[in-house]
Order: sequence, then C-alpha cells, then structure tokens
Amino acid sequence: MIVDEFDIVDYEAGADPNLRGQECQSCMRLLTYKFFRKDSSRNSGHSAQCLKCEQAPRLSMAEHTDRLRKMNFNSEGTKRQRHEDQSELKRDRKGRTMDASLFLSKLHHICPNLYVTQGGIIGDLALYVTSGVARPEWSGQNFKYVGYVTLGTMPEFSKYEFDEARDILIRASEMGWRSVLLRFIENNILTEQQCNQEFGHPSGGENSLWFKRLHNHRNSKKI
Repeated sequence: MIVDEFDIVDYEAGADPNLRGQECQSCMRLLTYKFFRKDSSRNSGHSAQCLKCEQAPRLSMAEHTDRLRKMNFNSEGTKRQRHEDQSELKRDRKGRTMDASLFLSKLHHICPNLYVTQGGIIGDLALYVTSGVARPEWSGQNFKYVGYVTLGTMPEFSKYEFDEARDILIRASEMGWRSVLLRFIENNILTEQQCNQEFGHPSGGENSLWFKRLHNHRNSKKI
C-alpha cells in the first residue's frame, strides 16, 4: 500500500521545542515545514496552508454555496425532520370543499359540547370541547383544545407549506376539515362511525392518510 507523506500525522512537528512544523489551517494536519511554502510575511516563516491544500482546486463562491446547500439538504439532521408521508402531503388533495360555517354546524350536531371562540390569528376559530367535570385525561381541566378552522371555504384535506431549500414540512397552509375530524377521533371525542354518518367517507383515491392515521389510532388504543 502506497502511503502519501501528507497523510502521515507528525505529532512531533507540533511538540518539538524547535518548532519543526505546524498545523495546516485548512486540513488541520500536523506537518513538518517541508510541506509548507516559505512565507516571510508570517511569524513562522511559512504559509498557513500546506502545499497540498494550496494546490487543491478552489471553488468559486457560487460553487461553494451550492456545495454547502447540498450538504445541508442531505444531512442526517435534515432527513430526520422530513415527514414520513411527505410525498403524499405534497399532492394536491383538495377533495370535497365545504364552507367553515357548514362544517361547524355539522360538527356541533355530533359533538354538542363543542365550544368555538376566536383563534390566535385573525380569521381562525379555535375549537374546544367542554365537560361539566374535570377530566384526568384533560390534565384535570373541564375543557380541551382540539384544533382550529379558518373562515371561508375549507378543502377536505389540508395543504402544507414546505421549506423548498431543505424539503422540510413547515406548517399547514390550509386546514382541511377532515384533518380537524381526525383530531376529534384521535382525542376519543368522536368515533369513526359518527364522522362517517355525518360527513360521509373520504373522497376516493385521496384517502390513504386518513385510513393510515385511523389504523394507527385503533392500534394505539390496544397497547
């Protein structure tokens, strides 16, 4: 096996009292001075970079920026932030639209203890369910926040905003009414049967996430 002298870390180079060498400021290797270009402008009398690093092709600012962008995009930390159903969430899953007032009327029909109030953002309405007594599963409170709706026409399935540079889900840009129903089901306030009776089944071909979350909810209750 051929070993490049540049790949041999010379610890004596940095520890020698006569300063036989130094650390390259680019590759951070300890090398003797023979691997550095002489430079009288520096205290050590040699350049800060080793000869190998000095001779390496230099990236333009645009190339370096693109390299960093790709490294960030493909980093393990970025990958962990991506939603497992991201490709499905990017689809145009509009489904059956419904006015928010009609949705709330139908929701109140199957959930009489629904309480609606102004949300934290103008145009949004916060949805709570109330109880006459404090409930342990609601952290000892007699009410629970379940979700929100936005006034106007609601899509059946939520639409999402993504960070295009890193391909990461940021938030729901339009809250779908079926997404709200899922919150009520997952919080054991409504049942699938109640929702199906009042709102019907999901639009054909666009319901895989609906059934997936219901499946996960059913199994979680059995654990």
